[in-house]
Amino acid sequence: MKKIIHFSLANAKGGITQYVLNNWKYIDKTKFRFDIVTFGEKLDFQKDLEAEGCRVFYVKNRAENNLKLFQNEIQQIFSNGYDVVHLHTSYWKSFELEKLAKQAGIPKIIVHAHNTAVFDDNGREEKEKQHYKLREELTTDIATDFWACSRLAAEWLYSDKIPQEKIHIMNNAIDVHSFMFNGQKRKEIRQRLGWDDKLIIGHVGRFSYQKNHEFLIELMKETVKIKEDVRLVLIGRGPLVDKIQLLIKQYHLVDKVFLAGACDDVNCWLQAVDIFALPSHFEGLPIVAIEAQASGAKCLVSDTVTKETAVTDNISFLPLDVSVWQDRILSDKIETENRRKYADQVIQAGYDITQYMKTLENMYNSDDEAAGC
Repeated sequence: MKKIIHFSLANAKGGITQYVLNNWKYIDKTKFRFDIVTFGEKLDFQKDLEAEGCRVFYVKNRAENNLKLFQNEIQQIFSNGYDVVHLHTSYWKSFELEKLAKQAGIPKIIVHAHNTAVFDDNGREEKEKQHYKLREELTTDIATDFWACSRLAAEWLYSDKIPQEKIHIMNNAIDVHSFMFNGQKRKEIRQRLGWDDKLIIGHVGRFSYQKNHEFLIELMKETVKIKEDVRLVLIGRGPLVDKIQLLIKQYHLVDKVFLAGACDDVNCWLQAVDIFALPSHFEGLPIVAIEAQASGAKCLVSDTVTKETAVTDNISFLPLDVSVWQDRILSDKIETENRRKYADQVIQAGYDITQYMKTLENMYNSDDEAAGC
């Protein structure tokens, strides 16, 4: 059995965490085992992972705070013996994990780019400087494999320091059939909200600068002046949730915006929405936009998001201008009859996880550097 350890998962079940959990659900567990590292204080889903044979490790020390203690913790984890270390990375903080993995003799070290900017809300400018500085020092010796969720993410993390032929683009695949349009689920959730006859906009994402919730609230403020029956559902949690709640109250939108919190049934919520909105300041390749397209919801995303996200013809890329988004919401025809067809488009684009698993398993098993994708 091939033992793979992933760095790192978060309790909020954001894009990276969801990617790993999706892969663990569908990978051949007779041939592969996942262990998980987190830098957080808890994982609510820890028991579920452990019940399926995963070990979960909590790292208490950060390299920037106490390098020696950090090294000791990581060395202890690596002493359990792994065939693969899979490092999910949004920006360069250091090369410490890669160095420790090499010292531990782990034969396959994967660096996997998942974003296109620094997502942390605190000290972003300093972290960007550090990222660019370290990127200049990057060499192909740091790891055995270089992966990315999109070409844009690859460019951000590797620049020209890693040759294109060494970079593998790995799809953020999903269980397409669980997101395929379901009219009964749509009806149930809309009735539960009391919004049966409303035009519902939906958003899924961590309450942070990256996801740009403030834009959505500004959009709602202007749009309800023209079309009173528009509603907004926000799914997720994060550090800026209190700020957004205050804005909702300030704009008198309390009865028009529903905060659902963190949900394990995002697939059901996406059935209820007519429009999925993702006005992010930046993204790698957002899994949730793939899920929304599979559900058949009309997708509006910011033009800062990579066009590789368009795996159906039901998605538009718009500048971050409230009036432009408002025009599209008010003018676009919303269809519910033919939404199931978009799931087929997602499958044809190569984003069905049952098909993707074969690729992932082959990549974990490969010992030599295959050609880039």
